[in-house]
Amino acid sequence: MDQALRNQLQRVTQDARQLLEAEVAEQLEGTYDILPDGMIHDKPGAHLNDREHLTRRKLVDAIQHRVAGGKTSYEAVADYTREVAFTVLNRFIALKMLEARNLVQQCVSRGELSSGFKEFVGLASGLAELPDKGYRLYLECLFDELSIEVKILFDRRDVASLLWPRRQALTGLLTILNQPQLASAWDQDETIGWVYQYFNSSEERRKMRDESQTPRSSHELAVRNQFFTPRYVVEFLTDNTLGRLWYEIRQGDTRLKEQCRYLVRR
Repeated sequence: MDQALRNQLQRVTQDARQLLEAEVAEQLEGTYDILPDGMIHDKPGAHLNDREHLTRRKLVDAIQHRVAGGKTSYEAVADYTREVAFTVLNRFIALKMLEARNLVQQCVSRGELSSGFKEFVGLASGLAELPDKGYRLYLECLFDELSIEVKILFDRRDVASLLWPRRQALTGLLTILNQPQLASAWDQDETIGWVYQYFNSSEERRKMRDESQTPRSSHELAVRNQFFTPRYVVEFLTDNTLGRLWYEIRQGDTRLKEQCRYLVRR
């Protein structure tokens, strides 16, 4: 992946993170009375229905679990907000990459006009009566199917799945990811690795290093040291460990001579 495409991917990742974190924060405060400073009202508002009451209890438990682990209330809310944004973004990035490899039908590249969703609606015409015409249900069905093989990423029982981007935020996320400039990124294996790295901005890392020379928490340790390893570095390491071991066992009589591009021969 060339530098220009990586720069574009970095901007897109940060734009998506800001959008999703703002959306999560608005839902936590506006719907579930969980404030950004960590304050949680004892009783939820009367506007919540039974399902939202259950969701709120799970949200409060998830935040209090982080407090029990040593975080302040403010840090716990911020940590949960970041986790939800990270999970949602990774899932949609994965769907874009699966689409590019024809492993799933078109599902997010054209939003509600995607061919896979049209087929889904055709099988259950009553979905058209839902506010989003059943698009959320369609994507959640995809997540459930994919979680059979990729459980960690797509498991909707995870606490990071308690909140779903509302229509405007979801539309904004798809607009960000479906930019034509990114079209060549989705069939490249490195893309999701760069997204992992770019989710943590350089400014965030710099601020942490300015405040403390050593990581002050496991989160800081991950953010300050989480860098994606490019494919050529991985190939160099494997070529000169496993590749070299086999090369020497075979005394050079192996196809690896041509296949291992970075093998350093004596």
